[in-house]
Order: sequence, then structure tokens, then C-alpha cells
Amino acid sequence: MPIGPDPIPCAIVLTTCGSRGNAEAIAQSLVTQGLAACVQIFPVDSIYKWQGEVEQAQELMLFCKIKSADYAEVESAIRALHTYETPEIVEIAIEKGAPAYLRWIASVTR
Repeated sequence: MPIGPDPIPCAIVLTTCGSRGNAEAIAQSLVTQGLAACVQIFPVDSIYKWQGEVEQAQELMLFCKIKSADYAEVESAIRALHTYETPEIVEIAIEKGAPAYLRWIASVTR
């Protein structure tokens, strides 16, 4: 027995921020604009190469749940608020997921 229409393709966009204020500003903006259904913020320890040097920093990772079709607008919105010169903005397609959850993402985003 079908439980509703097939879910619209969704994704998770990852970005890291150097401060709680920047992370919250991006999260609030994406959800308020209807570009993300939910943004989760996690503390992470990052080790990376930047301008020829190995760096280490405590950052905040944002998991932004979006409709795949909205990626370009999500990237633009993140860039507009992000404080990093070259922010991580990566889309990971959700290959499988609970259909009701994916429909929820689609229903609360524009």
C-alpha cells in the first residue's frame, strides 16, 4: 500500500564556521528563507592545509537539510554570510532516507 508520493530529491550541505555567531546566523538565515528544513550545528576539530601551512582549529560543522534543486541558492546564501575567505560548501546527495522525512524536508522548504 503506497504511503504517499515519492519524495523530492534532497541533500545535506556541509559548511564549517569559526564562530558560534557565524554558524547561527547562517543556520537562521537558511531556515528563515525556506532554503533549509533544518540545520544542525556540531563542534569539530579540524586539521587542514591553508596557504602552505598545516593548521588546526576548533570549528562548527553545519548539516543543512535541503531540496537538491535549491543547492545554488543555498550556496549563495551561505557565501553572503560566511566569514571565511574560502568556505567549505559541499552538497552530499541523500541516496536513501525515510520517505516521510524526505517529504517533510520538501514540505517546509520553498
